[in-house]
Parts: sequence; structure tokens; C-alpha cells
Amino acid sequence: MMQSSSTIGSRVVIGTALLACQILGGGTERGLVIDDILQILVLASSAYVMVRLGDRCASPAGWAVLAAVAFLGCIQIMPLSCEWMAGWRLDPYIPGIDSCSTTTLSLSSYRTISGMMSVLAMISLFLALSKFDEVELGYIARFVVAGVLVNLALSFAMFSQSDMSWFSSLLGYTPELGAFQNENHYSVFLAVGLVAALTVRPYGHMRLWNLLLVTLVLLFLLAAGSRAGVLIGLFVSLLAFQIIARGSRSAIILTPCLVLVAATYLYGLWIKFTEVAGDQILDRRDYVLTTWAAIRDHWPLGTGFGTFDIVYPHYERPEQVYTMYVNHAHNDFMELSLEGGAPGALILTAVLAAIVVRFVSVRHRDSARTAFFSILIILAHSVVDYPLRTLGIASLFAFFCALLFAQKQDPDFGPAREGRAQTPKPENAADPATPTILEGDRRAF
Repeated sequence: MMQSSSTIGSRVVIGTALLACQILGGGTERGLVIDDILQILVLASSAYVMVRLGDRCASPAGWAVLAAVAFLGCIQIMPLSCEWMAGWRLDPYIPGIDSCSTTTLSLSSYRTISGMMSVLAMISLFLALSKFDEVELGYIARFVVAGVLVNLALSFAMFSQSDMSWFSSLLGYTPELGAFQNENHYSVFLAVGLVAALTVRPYGHMRLWNLLLVTLVLLFLLAAGSRAGVLIGLFVSLLAFQIIARGSRSAIILTPCLVLVAATYLYGLWIKFTEVAGDQILDRRDYVLTTWAAIRDHWPLGTGFGTFDIVYPHYERPEQVYTMYVNHAHNDFMELSLEGGAPGALILTAVLAAIVVRFVSVRHRDSARTAFFSILIILAHSVVDYPLRTLGIASLFAFFCALLFAQKQDPDFGPAREGRAQTPKPENAADPATPTILEGDRRAF
């Protein structure tokens, strides 16, 4: 299968940006310089791909989401009459009518602009990735695998008590594990990254390497100390074992290995959940109830993207106030509903509906099932945490959305969108160098 130089170069450029997000985009703090650099890199890489592959069409759904989010962001920072706002928002959240003439929907225009840049960068990444078909995304998945391996190497260095101060200085924050500031986010990244790793042909000698990778990832998930992480790891490991063992002629040899790894992991899982819980300052339920109280007061207009921690303290009960600072709702859906109001919740609902509808229409594809379950893992964790607030996981989310919405390549011809004729392959001819994710490939599920 012939590939043009523009396609190969575009894969390298966008794959490098994806890899950079996984290695350097694990921070959760606001205003990180490294995040600004990564956003610029993603926007520049996406623009390069869009121009180089101008003869291909990007996802219409992606364009619709980009337009809706950009429009809502512009509305939030647009000057509006204070008198008009007085009928829609509580007095403490608008300037005095006698002291101003205009204000904005956002409680902080600077934060809203910063948050918009992050969201638009990830949507642009999705649009650029949607220019590739599922076979080409199989190549780009190798950059995701590289990101997983780098994070495992960084974790090993941390567990071995190596001096990682140089890495913290580079990032601008102190990572807990790998490149991630939050161990829960690190665990989800490894679990979802493992699924991406298995999209690269799991056959022949690769089965053994994939089994070793699964074992290594599970050990690091147990060592990470995240209960949510080990539960997600259990689910992903079952899927990974099915992917690896499916259709294998050496299933008799693989099955005992899989059982041994699963038994060891279950024992570690039991130890983890029988440990005495540490000093937990607040339960996730407290975050949800407090955020819901804020949503009830601000649901028509929202408070502006990036303003959660400005509003949240006003709704905390005295017994909930601790020295630890609540910077996110630990529920991405509720936080977006507070910041974006009813329009933001509508956009979120439309995105989730589009993902479900797309999966239903292409559920017969192995790649679609792989992508859909990966998306579900991230969304499930978003119910109790904020993984999509980190570029490392948000970039993976964009990759799997692109894989779900990708066009299926004709196995007898090269990419139809290349603008050049391809010589048909002989029937039943194989291309061992192509890490395809074709329907006939027993890659996943």
C-alpha cells in the first residue's frame, strides 16, 4: 500500500504533538506555562495537517462542536448591560448597577479565554486526526504506545527514589507518578493507553510482548495507590486478555499465563481495598452536593469557563472548609454545567449523543468497539474526578473519538482520498508492515 509523503509527514507531525501531550501534559494547576506551550504545539500541528491534507474532509461533527464552543465562549466574554444581568444572576455575582454599565456572563474573562484555548486545542486535534482513516490511525497509535512506555519509565525512576527534580522544573509542577500530578489521572492514562497499545497488531510474537506490557501496566496500577485506577485496570485487563487470546493457536499456553496474572492482580486488588482508608478530607458526595447547589443558582447562563473555583467557596458549608483547596468539582459533567450553564450542558449532551449514535452505526468494526470502550473508561472516571482537565488524557480522548468516527479504508486499494490511483492488491494478499485496524482484523473484542 503506497502512502504519499504528505500523509506520512502529517502522521509524524500530529503523532509528535500527541506524544508531547502525554509526556508533558499531566498538570492540573491553572496557568502552567508548559500547558500553554503544548496548546500552541497542538494548534500549530493541527493547522499543518489540515493544510497538508486539504483534499480530505474533517469530521462535520467536530466542526459543529468547534463552532458551538467558540460561539458560547465569545458570548461569555461579551460586554452586557448590568441592568439586564440583574434579572438573570444573583446580586453578589454582578457589579453594582450604579457603579458599572456593562459586565460579562463570565466571572473572569481571562480564565474563560484560557479555558477556551485548552478546549479548542483538543477539538482542533480531533479535527486533524479525523482526516486520517482507521488504518492510518493505527500508525499514530504507536505514538500513544511510546507515551505509555515513557510514563512507565518515569514511574520506575520515581519508585527507585531517583532524583527527578529536573523533570519537575521542566513541567512547572511536581508529578506524583509518571508525568501526572494526580495519581488517579495517571492510572486512567495507563489503562486507556494500554488499549491503544493493543490496537497495534496483537499477533504472532507480539502476543507475548503485549502480555508482558499488560502485566507491567497492572503492576504499576497496583503500586499507584489509586482505588479507581485498580478497578479500571481490572476491567481493562479483562478486555486486554480477550484481545490477546482471541484466535490464538497457542491459547493452551496463554491461558495459564493469563490466569496467573489475573489471580495476582485480584490478590493485590483485595489487599488494596482491605487497607484502612487514610485521612480523607471530603467525600466525593460533598463535592457533588455543593456543586449542584451552585448549578441551581446559575444554570441559565453559567459562570464562565474556568471559573469553578471562584464560585465554589461561596456554597461550601463551614464544616466543609479545610486547608486543602477544592479546585475542581471532581465531576467534569457537573463542572461544565456550572461553568457553561444550560448551553454548555446542551453541547455536552449533543457530543455524548453523537458518540453513542456513531458507535451504534459502526459497532460491527473492531476499531469502533476499541475506541468506544476507551471513551467510556475516560467518561466513567470523569464522573468522580476531572481527567479531561489534563492535556495528557484529553489528547487520548480526542484520539479515540477520531478512531470512532474514522472512515474504513478499502483493503483492496489505498486511501481513496489521496487523489492518486492505487494498484489493486491480489486477492488474499497480506501487508505485514501495516498495523491495520480493519474490520476483518481480530484486533479487539
